[in-house]
Amino acid sequence: MNKTKQLVPLKKGSLVDVVAPGFGCSELDLQNGITWLEAQGFRVRVPKDICGLDLLHSNSDKIRAKQLIQALVKKDSSAIWFLRGGYGTNRLLPYLTNAKPHPKILIGISDLTSLHSFAIQKWKMNVFHGPLLDRIGKGIVPPLVLIETLDVLKGLIPQVEFLGLKPLNPLASKKGKIKAQIVGGNLKVIESHVGTPHKLSFENRIVMFEEIGERAYRVDRMLFHLEQSRSFKKCKAVIFGHFIQDFEPGSSISKNSELLENWAAKQNFAVFSGLPCGHDIEQRILPLGGSAVLETGKIGVLTCPTGVALCD
Repeated sequence: MNKTKQLVPLKKGSLVDVVAPGFGCSELDLQNGITWLEAQGFRVRVPKDICGLDLLHSNSDKIRAKQLIQALVKKDSSAIWFLRGGYGTNRLLPYLTNAKPHPKILIGISDLTSLHSFAIQKWKMNVFHGPLLDRIGKGIVPPLVLIETLDVLKGLIPQVEFLGLKPLNPLASKKGKIKAQIVGGNLKVIESHVGTPHKLSFENRIVMFEEIGERAYRVDRMLFHLEQSRSFKKCKAVIFGHFIQDFEPGSSISKNSELLENWAAKQNFAVFSGLPCGHDIEQRILPLGGSAVLETGKIGVLTCPTGVALCD
């Protein structure tokens, strides 16, 4: 397993870069997010043209890539807190081929899965699947989630534990332990990289998936595509996080829970659901890239070291 470098914890006066590699957001949400970061005692640096003019994204590919690379290579900042997900980060990966980032905290979800996967595989960095700044600016992230997130990033919590995972197949129900590097994120983003140089490897890894707004047949198509591409060969385990806003048209029926259970029954590795990570209101911080321990049995438990050095 590739070793990742310990990350320096955030503290009062730490400089945090804010970058929008995908969608932009309103000026109000941006300013509220900045105000929140400053209220935590951090200094904040935001590109003047973070939200410019573009048909789909916060700005053009070239400008977004420049802003991202500048934030990655700067040695004076301790973290990059991503503004919003949406779509667009995958378009920036070709620009990052020769980038040499300074090790720092990267935190975001959804579309940021592209960068997280790239950072884990290319740069051997630990990253964090956690609340985006625009959601914090909107005031929709629960206080306890924010407290845990800050404690992790400050190095006050050496590991994050997730209890009560639901086993979805016999291998998950069998008592035991799986120790492996944990990767993952948004299912559609991960599936979209199949056939590209940036495909995320599942080999000897625990993989987490989450999704929003995808009906059952689309989820099935993504999982089947991953199977056809032999992505799950030598996969250690899969854990499903939030799968929300997936109702069939004209009804309040969600078929994804049943679909995921049916899918899990056919796999030759442990599959769990119930990880409180993704697009729902409770989106706990999940360290990715480090070695995690998954306890299997009637109730699954996932333990993930944060990769952030403890404070003195």
